[in-house]
Amino acid sequence: MIRQLFFEPRTYLDWLNDNYWWPVILCVLIIVVGFYFIFFYKPKTKTAALNNDEVMAIMNLFGGSDNVNNITKNGSRFKFEVKKVEECNLEGMKDLGCTGIFVSGTQIKLIFPFSADELVEKYNS
Repeated sequence: MIRQLFFEPRTYLDWLNDNYWWPVILCVLIIVVGFYFIFFYKPKTKTAALNNDEVMAIMNLFGGSDNVNNITKNGSRFKFEVKKVEECNLEGMKDLGCTGIFVSGTQIKLIFPFSADELVEKYNS
């Protein structure tokens, strides 16, 4: 305001003080994009079906179907109850792309990078 009395040229800060609306809109847009990614964005999962050969290959990593007592699914995590953990090939599971392999007693919990619902259906039926 004092600059205007002495006829000094307007600066960038004077323009920002007069036009406060654009940072508000920018902040609102950033918040909206953030809320979208937090609440609505879900990565797409691979839904390729497993064939019988792939199911048998996975079962062989667990020491064969004789070594597996039960398979259950909890969300995206699969729980295999096995008789002997020593017969399971944990390195082969890592090579398959499994993440979060957790061994507790005779239970092996892991997450497959693909939809393995067919594995549970074929074993439990």
